Amino acid sequence: MDITRHPFRGLQDMPLVLDLIRAAPPACRHVIDSPWRLTSPSIAAGRDSVYWQDADGRAVALAAWQQAWAALDFYIRPGLPAATATDIEQELFGWAGQRFRQQDAERGHPVPYAVEFRDDDEDRRRLATAHGFTRHGEGYVYFEHELGELPPRPALPDGFTTRPLAGAVEAAAYAAADRAAFANDAMTARWRERTLCAPLYDPGLDLVVTAPDGTIAGFCVGWHHPARGVAQIEPLGVRPDFRRRGLARALLVEMLHGFRTRGASVAAVETETNLGREPARAAYAAVGFTQAHLISRWEAWAAEIA
Repeated sequence: MDITRHPFRGLQDMPLVLDLIRAAPPACRHVIDSPWRLTSPSIAAGRDSVYWQDADGRAVALAAWQQAWAALDFYIRPGLPAATATDIEQELFGWAGQRFRQQDAERGHPVPYAVEFRDDDEDRRRLATAHGFTRHGEGYVYFEHELGELPPRPALPDGFTTRPLAGAVEAAAYAAADRAAFANDAMTARWRERTLCAPLYDPGLDLVVTAPDGTIAGFCVGWHHPARGVAQIEPLGVRPDFRRRGLARALLVEMLHGFRTRGASVAAVETETNLGREPARAAYAAVGFTQAHLISRWEAWAAEIA
């Protein structure tokens, strides 16, 4: 089979790559929220993501180093001939190892690189083991919520309002709120603007809650996959100075109602297993989310990836 590798060019190649990702089995992560991840700055720079295409023009594999999450996202199309799948697997991890060695050289020192997979994803566990990744430590919890009976929408504090993001004109304000909520500088206005143009983006599932002075106090973005009947929250956050006012709960409940209105039967959300994320896990549980899976994070040095 004639397979060629191409640099991923962001929104231009998104429909082609999403066709590949949507073919992934249910245990595969980042199928629903892939447009969010594939608009990230490291991908937009044009060096950290490539895809493989067959003679019929289908994307058959994707590798994307996600600097914002320090993890390698990868997909190989199910159903390929065994020999072809093996060749692509070797090329994919070969590319990743080479790119990581380049990053180490540019940085001036090596760092470990990670892959992540759900506890029911035996294919990715096998690939991680085969290509030099070993068990590390903290990972994620994957929560689900059946969208049958939902809690009523709670009242907000006086002067606070939940509404959709106002589009690109609020991208910079959103980015500032995101950086404050997560205490890092990963989110940029340009990244946020790109998400607005991504396939499957739904403005009605891009919610913010504003304070009386108009400041974006919290945010919640939802992604819906109609063919699977599943929706996912990515991300949800509240600025530190606006916490403990019920804003996260209000955003979550509003999003769940929005998912159900669009025909989703299940909502999903992930959060880290580390000690600092107990408030997030408690917020999800309070509106009816229950733990469905654990997600492992395995690491390797660039020289170990083969």
